[in-house]
Amino acid sequence: MKVSRTKILLATSILPQILLIRVISLYPEKVEFYFSQTFYPFLFNLQHVFIKPIPFSFGDLLYLSLGIYICYSITRFLLKFRFPKISDIIDIGVFFSLLFLLFQLNWGINYHRTPLAEKLPTEKQYSDSLLIDLTTRFAILSNTLHSQLSSSDTLAVSIPYAKKEIANRIQSSYDDLWISSVDVPQVKASLFSLPLSYMGYAGYLNPFTLEAQVNMRMPKINLPVTIAHEMAHQLGYAAENEANFVGFINTFNNADPYLKYAAVLFGFRHCYSDLIKRDPDQAKILVQQLNLGILKNFAESRDFWEEYKNPFEPFFKESYDAYLKANGQESGIKTYNQIVAFLIAYDLQNKFKF
Repeated sequence: MKVSRTKILLATSILPQILLIRVISLYPEKVEFYFSQTFYPFLFNLQHVFIKPIPFSFGDLLYLSLGIYICYSITRFLLKFRFPKISDIIDIGVFFSLLFLLFQLNWGINYHRTPLAEKLPTEKQYSDSLLIDLTTRFAILSNTLHSQLSSSDTLAVSIPYAKKEIANRIQSSYDDLWISSVDVPQVKASLFSLPLSYMGYAGYLNPFTLEAQVNMRMPKINLPVTIAHEMAHQLGYAAENEANFVGFINTFNNADPYLKYAAVLFGFRHCYSDLIKRDPDQAKILVQQLNLGILKNFAESRDFWEEYKNPFEPFFKESYDAYLKANGQESGIKTYNQIVAFLIAYDLQNKFKF
């Protein structure tokens, strides 16, 4: 069967597309202005009109349908037991070329916008004294909020809202940090919450429908910052450390003490993880000062992920690590943990109101 020239051009277009993205990544200021601040907000608002009213995750349904179709196609191909024709290979090339183009134009170019570190700005190297000071203050505030929200120092805080209500409270108070032209974001419960738990994922943004999905099987104490994190992705913050920071700031500044408590635990955990590498003795001292109920909240989260641990989880983590590196995040999945530099820089400029 003769393959049309159009199909051949489409199939091979992925190579110049990749090259073009490499060139575009050299001009973050232009990406920031023309894409992240101009085109993307228009696109997001337009899609939001059609996607937001759908009560379930439309993107998850698309992924499910695509997965079923791929499995069907592979099964049919194996049953016929023949070598792939040139036309088959071209069709696969067309599929991936169009998928790559849609991903980049819809959301992916946000990976190459001006780094948030240049807007704060931050320094990757910060002193131990600054880290100890911020971690200590997070520990003190954790105890203060815990005492307000729990009847005993030994009891974990239990957020009294339904999980959907937590999402509504985060959404209603969301600050459009550094971007004001995007509609208020919204999250949906992922149809794949159980598989996400086994994969070790708290949520994700669908780059094709621009829906933010959250793993609603997680403990409530993990939900506030996770929800705000996925909403930050909707605002165009592609880098994981940036989405972590924007999500934290929104949750920390929330007037609701339960949501603020969840944010403070998140901030302490990341600062502690950094501090224990630099000064293990000081880190242990700060942990010992925490109310026992706070440690139980941390254990609640740890026990949840331990329950779903499986031999395949590292494969999913490595796959996502490769995806992040392919999109310009040199540290890959470790980027999630690079929020501390943002926290310290923000604290130096604005001082967290403890």
